[in-house]
Amino acid sequence: MIDLIVKNGRVWNGCHARCRSADILLEGGRIVDVVRPGAVPNGLAVIDVQGAVVTPGLVDGHVHLLLGAESTLQLDLSHVRCRAEFEAAVEEAHQSLPDDRWLIGTGWNETGWLEGASPDRSWLRAAHDRPVVCWRCDWHSVLVNDAVLKQLDVAGPHAGGRVGRDRCGAANGLMSEAAAWELVVPLIPPPPEEERARALAQSMQEMLKAGITAVRSMEYSADITRHYVPQADSLPLRVSIVELDRTLPLETCGALPITDRFRVTGCKSFFDGTLGSQTARLRAPYSDAPGSRGLWIEHALRDEDSDWCQQAISAGRSPVIHAIGDEAVGRALKLIRNVPDDVRPTIEHAEVVAAEDLELMGGVRLSVQPTHRASDASMAASRLGDRAASLLPMRKMVDAGAVLSFGTDWPIVPFDPLRTLRAAITGEDDAGQPFYPDQAMTVVEAFMAATFHASEAAGLQPGLVPGGPGDFVLWNGDPFEDICGASVRGTFIDGTLVAGTLPGELNV
Repeated sequence: MIDLIVKNGRVWNGCHARCRSADILLEGGRIVDVVRPGAVPNGLAVIDVQGAVVTPGLVDGHVHLLLGAESTLQLDLSHVRCRAEFEAAVEEAHQSLPDDRWLIGTGWNETGWLEGASPDRSWLRAAHDRPVVCWRCDWHSVLVNDAVLKQLDVAGPHAGGRVGRDRCGAANGLMSEAAAWELVVPLIPPPPEEERARALAQSMQEMLKAGITAVRSMEYSADITRHYVPQADSLPLRVSIVELDRTLPLETCGALPITDRFRVTGCKSFFDGTLGSQTARLRAPYSDAPGSRGLWIEHALRDEDSDWCQQAISAGRSPVIHAIGDEAVGRALKLIRNVPDDVRPTIEHAEVVAAEDLELMGGVRLSVQPTHRASDASMAASRLGDRAASLLPMRKMVDAGAVLSFGTDWPIVPFDPLRTLRAAITGEDDAGQPFYPDQAMTVVEAFMAATFHASEAAGLQPGLVPGGPGDFVLWNGDPFEDICGASVRGTFIDGTLVAGTLPGELNV
């Protein structure tokens, strides 16, 4: 029996190219139907949205939810533009911390800095003997100070990673990939669990305000059982988990609860690194580092990718593969071509795509980040040279039959789904300048990637379809007519307004 009608909306639910006037019928928080406007029977609850555009809830198909929440507790270095600003930020943070706390920073990005070079351990002197760990914006490289270096064995090479050296051969404090994750991470004391829990809860509330009703999050097994399982029935939004623990033989969390708000769906492997850290694996050398094609890491480095894939499937998990460079993307495509479709394998990022691999993309799920395309456009020419056009060629990928879903990769970039949609639809870089705009997507393609395709890749039901959850977004303006002028007004989960406003109401 219908118990709620959302009336007078201009609704897009994937069935048409544009919004249509419709009423949304719900029962028990789930969609019964989307129908032409009609009279409302007496006694029914009604939400009158007064002609506003209504779309399915937005799904962030690739986040690191707990890592992002922790980053809100750390020193934000995303704003620094030179050595002086970097050092000043470190000194200020050092002065504000208790003596026994490590200083953890995130977000620095040397691209465009006045010095034109990466930082080294001397930039951290203001912290004296306090251990300092500062992650690059991509979280694939880290800068540490002498207090941390003294605790590390950096004497020799590290397979699948790099230890930066100065002219005398001493470690300069910069480490990337396996050198960072296997040497540095185990040393870092985690913040108090109550701080992590509060930050996680606050981050999910902020996501609701942005129109996000579901996420697909990359998490470690210990954090899954500690932070998610206890609230599996009461999470503020829907969370689909991809497990990050990946040592072979593969040991997953095993059987965990599946609820309307929580499920574990995948296992992740990293094949390579990132363009920013020059560790994404390319077929030809980097234009600004002619002696390097990047790195193979983890299972790809050890030729264990096939074993990992089969073990993930046997554990009931979808294989989820981080592949950014074109050689890594090609290897991932070949690995999953014989994986059954109902297992839902995905390739994450697929940021550099060789022309010869487009023909392998028909029907392949690609979880991509248009905001990475927009931000990395500034270094595409220096990193890739005449291959710059191969940076996430979205139009070619869609035309080849790839099924694109969108995510932000927060905390690498902010969880701003509107920024994601705008980058995909306009084809512009972060400065608002065209970057191979012929590779832009249509508005409908972009909204499909941000809703239906992202839901399917995450093993979730999309909103606004019969039988699906009553998860939808109420818009200011019409995002199908003017994506740059539209904004999220209200977010609904299970037919309940959880963030924002209705016409004529105050903020929730």
